[in-house]
Formats: sequence, structure tokens, C-alpha cells
Amino acid sequence: MKNYSLLVVYGALVCCTFGLGQSPLYGQGRTLSAQQLDAIVKPKLEQCSASASQTVTVNGERKNARLDPNSIIPTRNAREFPVNRVARTMHGMWHGQVIGSPLDAKYERSKEGNVDYFWIIDTKLNESLIIALRDGNDSTAGMTLGPNAPKLSYLICAHEGYIPNVEKGSEIHEFTKVSNTTADAARVLAKATGLKFPTGRATLTDLWRVIVASGYFKSLPAVAFAGGHFKPMRFELVRSAIGPAQLSMSWDSEYYGGGTTWIQFTPGIAMKGTEYTQFVGTTATAGDFLVASPGNGKLAKVEARSGGNYDLAFDSVSMGPLQSGAIARTPSRSQRQRANHRARKNNHGRRSQ
Repeated sequence: MKNYSLLVVYGALVCCTFGLGQSPLYGQGRTLSAQQLDAIVKPKLEQCSASASQTVTVNGERKNARLDPNSIIPTRNAREFPVNRVARTMHGMWHGQVIGSPLDAKYERSKEGNVDYFWIIDTKLNESLIIALRDGNDSTAGMTLGPNAPKLSYLICAHEGYIPNVEKGSEIHEFTKVSNTTADAARVLAKATGLKFPTGRATLTDLWRVIVASGYFKSLPAVAFAGGHFKPMRFELVRSAIGPAQLSMSWDSEYYGGGTTWIQFTPGIAMKGTEYTQFVGTTATAGDFLVASPGNGKLAKVEARSGGNYDLAFDSVSMGPLQSGAIARTPSRSQRQRANHRARKNNHGRRSQ
């Protein structure tokens, strides 16, 4: 990232401050088209290969811009979404995949399809759990919410200065929501890890403790593997200088991992840190979205405090379309038992016919 002198920053501040005072229509400027918004809410690897300097026309003269103006959501296109709607969207289970850079000649295409990757999020308890194993399995196979299910996409381009060094290539970590509840969390984790978990209504923290206590992360369960527990997860609206409020999202993290990962883990040693960002809301063709990227909110940032070196920012993060309605209730143990009993009874009736 470029460093600007205090003089430049101060000059920009004075200019913008007086500009606001002189123009009551400041917040009623340009508007992006639906096609332009659709491009913003869906990160692409091609963004990493774009020139750092975009060309724009100002008063008939061609000039260079630090960013493509069509990648910045103006006030007219910005929307404010309630925190509970964001929580409703995030709550549940997400299937992840890694999309590698086609620009990297050394990138192994086989890596994209053989990661058992999923994220379980419980926004009622403000916690989540993520697992990634390069072992060719798919522990969330068969789970789906249909073609317009929400997606959560993280784009990271190869940059110098980040820790770890990610110049090997660019990646998108894309999560697609496959369930509106966390009821199957123990089953999915058991399928992925081979461990036994307590029955009943165990929290994600309870399940995480079982994994850590088992010594699972001290072993080598896959060529590359990682797991993380996030708590507490924090969501709040942040007032903007003009226009709708933005959404701040952050959580404390605890990671374990090993093998051939970009992050250099020490087996069995927790890497603890904080992850945070600030989103701008907007409406695209497919629905309502949140976006954090240069010019939109604040870059998603990850910092390790202990247990290893990890300090980087994602070039773009997008989530949507946002869902509506209340968070789906997780069935109690007695409700699941009654449902299983009815299913067995119905199956028995069909077999006897």
C-alpha cells in the first residue's frame, strides 16, 4: 500500500471538507448500472491482473486513477441492511472451495477440487468453526439451498509485504451456504475428522474442544489441513459521514494446522488473532449484497497476535444475496428423536405394504 504524506492527506481533508460545505448535492452524484454492480459483488481472479493504474476521462482529458471508478459503490447505490438480517444470512453451514489463479503456471489445478472445506456459523451464540482438509473428501456432500444460495467470497491477490508471502498465486475462497441450521454440525465434523462427538445440543465451542483435546491437530490428517474457531463474532452498524450506515464485522480467532499450507503452522500450537472488516451494502440483480474492497468500506484484515506470523488483507470480500426472515431454530434432542421415530415408523409401513 502507498504511504501518503501528512500534507497530501491534510490537503485532501481541507478540499473535501469545503467541498461538502459548498455542495448540498454532494451525496446525490453518480449512479452505477445494474451490470456494474453485478461485477462488484462477484469477485474475480482477473481483478488481480488488472493494471494498478486505471485510465479515466476528466473534462475530456485522459488521466490515471488509482482505482477503476466503476469498482466503487457511490452513495446513490449504497444500502443499509439490519444486523439481524446479516446474522440470519450467516447462520448455518457453508461449503467452501478454493479457486486458484489461472495466471500462475505452477498452480496445481487438482488442488481446487480436493479440499474438504466447510464453515459452520452459529450467530445466535456468536461463534463459528471452520475446517479445511486437502484429502479429496466432501463432508457437506448432498446439502444445498438451491441455485440462488448466498455466497461468501474472499479474493486475495499476490502482494509483496504480506505475511505469509502469497506471491505464489492468487486465490478466491468461496463459500456457498448449504444449510440454514447448525443441527448437523457434529455429524459433518465426525465425517470430516473421524472423531466421535457428544450427542445432544453441543455448541460449536464444545465440538472444537473435542477436536483440540483429541490431539487431532498434532497429527497429519491430510497433506494440508487447518481448522479454526471464531468467538466472539461481532456485528454492528457504523454511521457513515454521508449516506447509509455500513456494517462492521469482526471476530477473535484460534487456528491450528499443518502440512503444505501457505500459513506456516507449528503442529499443535494455536495461532490466535483477530479478523475484521467494514462492508458497504448495495442491491445487485441477484439481490442485496455486502462488499468490502478498496473504495468500499474497509479491507478485510487478518492479524495474528500469538502462535505464528499472519498479517494480510483480502482484496475483496462479498456476501449475498442476503436472506430474510428469522434464524432457523435448531431442533432439540427430543424433537430429533421424535422425527427419527416417525421416519422409522413410516419406513416400516412402506416395507410391509
